Amino acid sequence: MQTERQELPIKPKAEPLKPAATRSPAPRKKGKMKQNMVGWAFVAPIVLFVVSFIYYGIFYNAYNSFFSWDGISFDKAFVGLSNYAEMFGDPDFYLSLKNTFIFTVLTVTIQAGIGLVLAYFLHTQGPLRTAMKSVFFFPVVLSPVVLGAAFTQIYDFQFGYINEFLRAIGLGSLEQNWLGDPDIALYSVIAINIFQWTGSSMVMYYMAMLTIEKEIFEAAKIDGAGFFRTLWSIVFPNLKGTTFTLSILGVIGGLKTFDLVWITTAGGPGSSTEFISTYLFRKSMLQQEVGYSSAVAIVLLTIALLITYFQLRIQKKMDN
Repeated sequence: MQTERQELPIKPKAEPLKPAATRSPAPRKKGKMKQNMVGWAFVAPIVLFVVSFIYYGIFYNAYNSFFSWDGISFDKAFVGLSNYAEMFGDPDFYLSLKNTFIFTVLTVTIQAGIGLVLAYFLHTQGPLRTAMKSVFFFPVVLSPVVLGAAFTQIYDFQFGYINEFLRAIGLGSLEQNWLGDPDIALYSVIAINIFQWTGSSMVMYYMAMLTIEKEIFEAAKIDGAGFFRTLWSIVFPNLKGTTFTLSILGVIGGLKTFDLVWITTAGGPGSSTEFISTYLFRKSMLQQEVGYSSAVAIVLLTIALLITYFQLRIQKKMDN
Protein backbone atom coordinates (compact mmCIF):
# COMPACT_ATOMS: atom_id res chain seq x y z
CA MET A 1 0.00 0.00 0.00
CA GLN A 2 1.55 3.24 -1.15
CA THR A 3 1.57 6.28 1.16
CA GLU A 4 1.38 9.79 -0.19
CA ARG A 5 4.45 11.89 0.30
CA GLN A 6 3.93 15.20 2.13
CA GLU A 7 6.08 17.98 0.80
CA LEU A 8 7.43 20.30 3.45
CA PRO A 9 7.37 24.07 2.72
CA ILE A 10 10.69 25.47 1.70
CA LYS A 11 11.88 28.26 4.03
CA PRO A 12 13.51 31.25 2.36
CA LYS A 13 17.13 31.70 3.10
CA ALA A 14 17.90 34.39 5.68
CA GLU A 15 20.05 37.21 4.39
CA PRO A 16 23.44 37.33 6.01
CA LEU A 17 23.94 40.13 8.56
CA LYS A 18 26.16 42.98 7.50
CA PRO A 19 29.35 43.34 9.44
CA ALA A 20 29.28 46.01 12.15
CA ALA A 21 31.97 47.97 10.35
CA THR A 22 29.72 48.52 7.33
CA ARG A 23 26.71 49.84 9.30
CA SER A 24 25.96 53.58 8.84
CA PRO A 25 26.24 55.74 12.02
CA ALA A 26 23.02 56.91 13.64
CA PRO A 27 21.97 60.26 12.19
CA ARG A 28 20.46 61.25 15.55
CA LYS A 29 23.87 61.54 17.17
CA LYS A 30 25.21 63.69 14.37
CA GLY A 31 22.17 65.97 14.55
CA LYS A 32 22.57 66.41 18.29
CA MET A 33 26.25 67.29 17.95
CA LYS A 34 25.44 69.81 15.24
CA GLN A 35 22.71 71.34 17.38
CA ASN A 36 25.11 71.68 20.33
CA MET A 37 27.73 73.33 18.13
CA VAL A 38 25.19 75.85 16.85
CA GLY A 39 24.07 76.61 20.42
CA TRP A 40 27.64 77.17 21.60
CA ALA A 41 28.29 79.40 18.61
CA PHE A 42 25.45 81.70 19.71
CA VAL A 43 26.42 81.64 23.40
CA ALA A 44 30.20 82.04 22.90
CA PRO A 45 30.20 85.85 22.30
CA ILE A 46 28.16 86.46 25.46
CA VAL A 47 30.35 84.14 27.53
CA LEU A 48 33.47 85.83 26.17
CA PHE A 49 32.06 89.27 26.97
CA VAL A 50 31.07 88.31 30.53
CA VAL A 51 34.41 86.66 31.25
CA SER A 52 36.43 89.52 29.75
CA PHE A 53 34.62 92.49 31.25
CA ILE A 54 33.05 91.16 34.46
CA TYR A 55 34.84 88.17 35.94
CA TYR A 56 38.28 89.32 34.81
CA GLY A 57 37.59 92.75 36.31
CA ILE A 58 36.50 91.21 39.61
CA PHE A 59 39.61 89.06 39.94
CA TYR A 60 41.86 91.89 38.79
CA ASN A 61 40.36 94.20 41.44
CA ALA A 62 40.82 91.53 44.08
CA TYR A 63 44.45 91.19 43.03
CA ASN A 64 45.07 94.95 43.12
CA SER A 65 43.50 95.27 46.57
CA PHE A 66 46.65 93.69 48.06
CA PHE A 67 48.94 96.34 46.55
CA SER A 68 49.67 100.02 46.98
CA TRP A 69 49.32 101.41 43.46
CA ASP A 70 48.47 104.74 41.90
CA GLY A 71 47.09 103.20 38.70
CA ILE A 72 49.69 104.88 36.47
CA SER A 73 53.15 103.65 37.36
CA PHE A 74 54.37 100.11 36.76
CA ASP A 75 55.55 99.69 40.34
CA LYS A 76 53.21 97.96 42.75
CA ALA A 77 54.11 97.56 46.41
CA PHE A 78 52.59 94.52 48.07
CA VAL A 79 50.86 95.59 51.30
CA GLY A 80 48.72 92.53 52.07
CA LEU A 81 45.56 93.44 53.99
CA SER A 82 46.68 96.99 54.80
CA ASN A 83 44.18 98.52 52.36
CA TYR A 84 41.32 96.68 54.05
CA ALA A 85 42.55 97.66 57.51
CA GLU A 86 42.81 101.32 56.47
CA MET A 87 39.35 101.21 54.92
CA PHE A 88 37.66 99.74 57.99
CA GLY A 89 39.39 102.39 60.11
CA ASP A 90 38.18 105.31 57.98
CA PRO A 91 35.08 107.12 59.39
CA ASP A 92 34.22 108.43 55.91
CA PHE A 93 33.83 104.86 54.69
CA TYR A 94 31.20 104.13 57.34
CA LEU A 95 29.49 107.45 56.65
CA SER A 96 29.26 106.57 52.96
CA LEU A 97 27.71 103.22 53.85
CA LYS A 98 25.23 104.93 56.17
CA ASN A 99 24.19 107.46 53.51
CA THR A 100 23.85 104.71 50.91
CA PHE A 101 21.71 102.67 53.29
CA ILE A 102 19.38 105.60 54.08
CA PHE A 103 19.13 106.48 50.39
CA THR A 104 18.33 102.91 49.35
CA VAL A 105 15.72 102.23 52.04
CA LEU A 106 13.83 105.48 51.53
CA THR A 107 13.89 105.43 47.73
CA VAL A 108 12.85 101.78 47.42
CA THR A 109 10.03 102.14 49.95
CA ILE A 110 8.62 105.47 48.77
CA GLN A 111 8.95 104.73 45.06
CA ALA A 112 7.18 101.39 45.44
CA GLY A 113 4.42 102.88 47.61
CA ILE A 114 3.68 105.84 45.35
CA GLY A 115 4.05 103.67 42.24
CA LEU A 116 1.52 101.16 43.59
CA VAL A 117 -1.05 103.85 44.36
CA LEU A 118 -0.60 105.49 40.97
CA ALA A 119 -0.80 102.15 39.16
CA TYR A 120 -4.06 101.21 40.87
CA PHE A 121 -5.45 104.69 40.28
CA LEU A 122 -4.68 104.44 36.57
CA HIS A 123 -5.97 100.85 36.47
CA THR A 124 -9.46 102.03 37.33
CA GLN A 125 -11.67 103.51 34.65
CA GLY A 126 -11.13 107.19 34.18
CA PRO A 127 -10.38 109.86 31.60
CA LEU A 128 -6.87 110.74 30.39
CA ARG A 129 -5.34 107.50 31.73
CA THR A 130 -2.93 107.17 28.82
CA ALA A 131 -1.82 110.78 29.09
CA MET A 132 -1.30 110.49 32.85
CA LYS A 133 0.80 107.34 32.44
CA SER A 134 3.02 109.18 29.97
CA VAL A 135 3.39 112.15 32.33
CA PHE A 136 4.41 110.00 35.29
CA PHE A 137 6.76 107.84 33.22
CA PHE A 138 8.47 110.72 31.40
CA PRO A 139 11.17 111.38 34.09
CA VAL A 140 12.35 107.76 33.75
CA VAL A 141 13.65 108.35 30.23
CA LEU A 142 15.60 111.45 31.24
CA SER A 143 19.28 111.21 32.02
CA PRO A 144 20.23 111.58 35.71
CA VAL A 145 22.74 114.21 34.60
CA VAL A 146 19.94 116.28 33.03
CA LEU A 147 17.75 115.92 36.11
CA GLY A 148 20.64 116.72 38.41
CA ALA A 149 21.46 119.90 36.52
CA ALA A 150 17.80 120.94 36.44
CA PHE A 151 17.23 120.34 40.14
CA THR A 152 20.44 122.18 40.99
CA GLN A 153 18.72 125.26 39.59
CA ILE A 154 15.42 124.43 41.26
CA TYR A 155 17.11 123.97 44.65
CA ASP A 156 19.24 127.12 44.35
CA PHE A 157 19.05 129.17 47.55
CA GLN A 158 18.92 132.61 45.95
CA PHE A 159 17.07 132.10 42.66
CA GLY A 160 15.70 128.56 42.88
CA TYR A 161 12.05 128.00 42.02
CA ILE A 162 11.22 126.42 45.38
CA ASN A 163 12.48 129.31 47.48
CA GLU A 164 11.08 131.86 45.03
CA PHE A 165 7.67 130.20 45.34
CA LEU A 166 7.86 130.19 49.14
CA ARG A 167 8.72 133.88 49.16
CA ALA A 168 5.91 134.65 46.72
CA ILE A 169 3.23 133.08 48.95
CA GLY A 170 4.59 134.66 52.11
CA LEU A 171 6.39 131.61 53.48
CA GLY A 172 9.90 132.90 53.10
CA SER A 173 10.74 131.66 56.57
CA LEU A 174 10.54 128.09 55.21
CA GLU A 175 13.15 128.58 52.51
CA GLN A 176 16.14 126.29 52.79
CA ASN A 177 19.58 125.83 51.34
CA TRP A 178 18.42 122.51 49.93
CA LEU A 179 21.77 121.26 48.65
CA GLY A 180 24.04 123.30 50.92
CA ASP A 181 22.66 122.33 54.33
CA PRO A 182 24.27 119.10 55.64
CA ASP A 183 21.07 118.20 57.49
CA ILE A 184 18.79 118.15 54.44
CA ALA A 185 21.09 117.75 51.42
CA LEU A 186 20.81 113.95 51.45
CA TYR A 187 17.01 114.07 51.52
CA SER A 188 16.99 116.60 48.68
CA VAL A 189 18.93 114.12 46.54
CA ILE A 190 16.56 111.34 47.61
CA ALA A 191 13.61 113.45 46.43
CA ILE A 192 15.18 113.79 42.97
CA ASN A 193 15.67 110.04 42.69
CA ILE A 194 12.08 109.37 43.78
CA PHE A 195 10.83 111.86 41.20
CA GLN A 196 12.75 110.07 38.46
CA TRP A 197 12.05 106.40 39.20
CA THR A 198 8.52 106.35 40.63
CA GLY A 199 7.18 106.09 37.08
CA SER A 200 9.14 102.87 36.56
CA SER A 201 7.56 101.31 39.65
CA MET A 202 4.15 102.50 38.50
CA VAL A 203 4.50 100.82 35.08
CA MET A 204 5.69 97.52 36.57
CA TYR A 205 2.81 97.45 39.05
CA TYR A 206 0.33 98.45 36.35
CA MET A 207 1.41 95.62 34.04
CA ALA A 208 1.20 93.15 36.93
CA MET A 209 -2.33 94.32 37.80
CA LEU A 210 -3.51 93.36 34.33
CA THR A 211 -2.96 89.71 35.30
CA ILE A 212 -5.43 89.94 38.21
CA GLU A 213 -8.88 88.72 37.20
CA LYS A 214 -11.54 91.40 36.92
CA GLU A 215 -13.98 89.27 38.89
CA ILE A 216 -11.87 89.80 42.02
CA PHE A 217 -12.20 93.57 41.75
CA GLU A 218 -15.92 93.27 41.05
CA ALA A 219 -16.42 91.06 44.10
CA ALA A 220 -14.51 93.54 46.28
CA LYS A 221 -16.65 96.37 44.96
CA ILE A 222 -19.85 94.43 45.71
CA ASP A 223 -18.62 93.77 49.25
CA GLY A 224 -18.18 97.50 49.75
CA ALA A 225 -14.36 97.65 49.72
CA GLY A 226 -13.09 101.15 49.02
CA PHE A 227 -10.04 102.33 47.11
CA PHE A 228 -7.41 101.82 49.81
CA ARG A 229 -9.06 98.69 51.23
CA THR A 230 -8.95 97.02 47.81
CA LEU A 231 -5.43 98.23 47.29
CA TRP A 232 -4.18 96.82 50.60
CA SER A 233 -6.18 93.59 50.85
CA ILE A 234 -6.37 92.49 47.21
CA VAL A 235 -3.90 94.27 44.95
CA PHE A 236 -0.84 94.34 47.18
CA PRO A 237 -0.93 90.61 48.19
CA ASN A 238 -1.27 89.61 44.53
CA LEU A 239 1.77 91.65 43.53
CA LYS A 240 4.35 90.28 45.96
CA GLY A 241 6.53 89.09 43.10
CA THR A 242 6.60 92.56 41.54
CA THR A 243 7.40 94.13 44.91
CA PHE A 244 10.26 91.69 45.36
CA THR A 245 11.64 92.50 41.91
CA LEU A 246 11.45 96.22 42.60
CA SER A 247 13.26 95.77 45.91
CA ILE A 248 16.15 93.94 44.23
CA LEU A 249 16.40 96.53 41.45
CA GLY A 250 16.19 99.33 44.01
CA VAL A 251 18.96 97.92 46.18
CA ILE A 252 21.26 97.41 43.20
CA GLY A 253 20.44 100.89 41.93
CA GLY A 254 21.09 102.43 45.34
CA LEU A 255 24.50 100.78 45.65
CA LYS A 256 25.65 102.07 42.25
CA THR A 257 24.06 105.54 42.32
CA PHE A 258 26.74 108.00 41.33
CA ASP A 259 25.88 110.43 38.54
CA LEU A 260 22.93 112.09 40.27
CA VAL A 261 24.85 112.65 43.49
CA TRP A 262 28.01 113.85 41.77
CA ILE A 263 26.16 116.38 39.60
CA THR A 264 24.14 117.86 42.47
CA THR A 265 26.44 117.80 45.52
CA ALA A 266 29.65 115.87 44.62
CA GLY A 267 29.32 114.22 48.04
CA GLY A 268 29.07 117.49 49.96
CA PRO A 269 28.59 119.64 51.85
CA GLY A 270 31.36 118.01 53.85
CA SER A 271 30.57 114.31 53.54
CA SER A 272 26.84 114.58 54.18
CA THR A 273 25.95 113.07 50.78
CA GLU A 274 29.01 110.87 50.32
CA PHE A 275 27.87 107.54 48.88
CA ILE A 276 29.92 104.39 48.58
CA SER A 277 30.13 105.00 44.81
CA THR A 278 31.36 108.60 45.17
CA TYR A 279 33.77 107.50 47.90
CA LEU A 280 35.16 104.87 45.55
CA PHE A 281 35.47 107.38 42.69
CA ARG A 282 37.17 109.94 44.91
CA LYS A 283 39.77 107.48 46.13
CA SER A 284 40.53 105.95 42.75
CA MET A 285 40.35 108.85 40.28
CA LEU A 286 40.97 111.99 42.33
CA GLN A 287 43.38 110.71 44.95
CA GLN A 288 44.84 107.95 42.71
CA GLU A 289 44.69 105.26 45.39
CA VAL A 290 43.81 102.45 43.03
CA GLY A 291 44.85 99.64 45.36
CA TYR A 292 42.76 101.09 48.17
CA SER A 293 39.78 101.71 45.88
CA SER A 294 40.03 98.10 44.66
CA ALA A 295 39.56 96.95 48.24
CA VAL A 296 36.50 99.22 48.51
CA ALA A 297 35.10 97.73 45.28
CA ILE A 298 35.53 94.17 46.58
CA VAL A 299 33.72 95.06 49.82
CA LEU A 300 30.93 96.72 47.83
CA LEU A 301 30.56 93.62 45.65
CA THR A 302 30.42 91.42 48.77
CA ILE A 303 27.69 93.60 50.28
CA ALA A 304 25.64 93.42 47.07
CA LEU A 305 25.94 89.63 46.92
CA LEU A 306 24.96 89.22 50.57
CA ILE A 307 21.92 91.46 50.21
CA THR A 308 20.79 89.61 47.08
CA TYR A 309 21.29 86.27 48.82
CA PHE A 310 19.12 87.25 51.79
CA GLN A 311 16.47 88.70 49.51
CA LEU A 312 16.27 85.42 47.62
CA ARG A 313 16.00 83.49 50.89
CA ILE A 314 13.16 85.73 52.03
CA GLN A 315 11.38 85.34 48.70
CA LYS A 316 11.72 81.54 48.91
CA LYS A 317 10.16 81.52 52.37
CA MET A 318 7.32 83.75 51.17
CA ASP A 319 6.59 81.41 48.27
CA ASN A 320 6.48 78.40 50.57
